[in-house]
Amino acid sequence: MIPAFRGQPPSGTISALIWKAGHMESSYYVDFLRDLLSLDEAVRTEASNRVQDFVHLLSGTQARVVGDVIAMLAPREDSRVALEALLHALSDLDGCGKLDGVDLSPLGKIPESMIHVEDRVYMDAFAEDMAGGE
Repeated sequence: MIPAFRGQPPSGTISALIWKAGHMESSYYVDFLRDLLSLDEAVRTEASNRVQDFVHLLSGTQARVVGDVIAMLAPREDSRVALEALLHALSDLDGCGKLDGVDLSPLGKIPESMIHVEDRVYMDAFAEDMAGGE
C-alpha cells in the first residue's frame, strides 16, 4: 500500500494525476461506490484500497457518504482481507480530517472473530467515535 500523504501527493503517482485533475468526477465517484458494493471480494477490496489515491479530492459530502457506506458495510463483510481494506480506508479518511459527521457506530457490530490482531489498531482508533454514535 502507498503510505498516506498530506498536501500534494508525490509526483509520478496515480494520486498526483488525480490531484492535478482537480475535483473527483461524478462518474468515477459513482463507479467507486458501485465497486464498494460489489459481490466480488477482490473488487470490494480494490475499491477500498483506492480511497488513499483520491481522498484529498472528496468533497465533505462525498467523504461522509463514503465513510457512512464503509461503516455500514464493515460489519457485514465476510472477507477478512476486504474488512481490513475497509478499515484502512476509514483510517485514510480520518487521517485527512474527512470523517466529520460519519456514523462509525456500526463498526461496533463487527464480530470479534473477524478482527485480526493487526486490525485492532483501527478499532481502537475508532472506539470513541463508535461509542458516540450509539
